Amino acid sequence: MKLKTLIVDDEALARKSLQRLSEKAEALQLIDVVESAEAALEKIKDQEIELLFLDVEMPGLSGLELLDQIPYMPHVVITTGNKEYAYDAFEYDVADFLAKPISQPRFLQAIDKVLAIENKLQAVAGSSLSNELYVKSDGKLIRLPYDKILYFENVGDYIKVITDGLGIHVIYGALKAIDERLDYPRFLKVHRSFIVNLDKVKDIEDNTLVIDKKVIPISRAHKPVLLKTINIL
Repeated sequence: MKLKTLIVDDEALARKSLQRLSEKAEALQLIDVVESAEAALEKIKDQEIELLFLDVEMPGLSGLELLDQIPYMPHVVITTGNKEYAYDAFEYDVADFLAKPISQPRFLQAIDKVLAIENKLQAVAGSSLSNELYVKSDGKLIRLPYDKILYFENVGDYIKVITDGLGIHVIYGALKAIDERLDYPRFLKVHRSFIVNLDKVKDIEDNTLVIDKKVIPISRAHKPVLLKTINIL
């Protein structure tokens, strides 16, 4: 198991040190090293990050403010020279808190903590079939069973989750990241802006399909995949 890892720190020396330590750790796959929370937010929107090494004090958006804005919560290891942030960091249920400068033994200890948490989560996830997700709305996590979701629609920097009887929910993120996280074979991306629940499709005509009166485009690249997933007499 290699955890997709992102380093976020505005200090060049700290970035270089964390990059060196991460590249030596067999359990990590270093995706990128960025110097601001804003850049990290863009990375997290584009792909799923599983481990975040995160500085707290940065120009613009702080590390803790970043955690308030990301669409999902990866494992987080806080890296900072200011120990006063330890209490605030653990309010976010972070995996570990590393005070700079970071030694290799202490870094590896943090990795071991993350792996222990990840193994436990994988065991829990594997014990039952996943058939639901939760979306954050008005400060609450709303449970949405997969069979109640009609489709996902990309609108700018946001995703609209259209449901059957459970309202419309808007979340921050990219459709690619949503597609990677969905654990349900009946969800299919049919267009760069749409992921649909195949069980909710009413009809398909040329390069469009209909779900609950919504006409959804089918891209040329995705149409052959769509046709292979349905039974045609």
